[in-house]
Amino acid sequence: MKISKKTTELNHKKTSFYDKLTINISVAIRGIEIFLSCLLIICVVISSIYLIAHFIKDVTLINTLVDYDTLQHFLSYLLLLIIALELAMMLIKHTPNNVVDVTIYAIARKMLIYNTSSSDMLLGVITLSILFFVKHFLIKEILTPNAQDKKED
Repeated sequence: MKISKKTTELNHKKTSFYDKLTINISVAIRGIEIFLSCLLIICVVISSIYLIAHFIKDVTLINTLVDYDTLQHFLSYLLLLIIALELAMMLIKHTPNNVVDVTIYAIARKMLIYNTSSSDMLLGVITLSILFFVKHFLIKEILTPNAQDKKED
């Protein structure tokens, strides 16, 4: 059975249309991700300025940082800002390294800020150890070529 020229032309036009549509949708999604990243960065900058202004305005807060609860609240706020920045970076650059970084900061924040049981603390330490192992050994091996490959060239 012979396929007509019109059929192959029509299939080519359909494929071309779907390819263009896929590219346009991908560009739109990427634009939204970058826009959301910019919003996150702006929020972090505004929050940081507010935090600094708050400390300058009320000098007695510096003296109260010695208090455990105040330090814990301050640290929680700072780690939340860091997580927001890492999330913005993850939206801009889609790399496994950025995903692991966001996860590490989120787990570290939970371990430092919230009162957890010893089993939760142990689970957090094990999880952080696994994430550091993955980041240091597995992700670098994926992203960089082997030394043996360089020797062969």
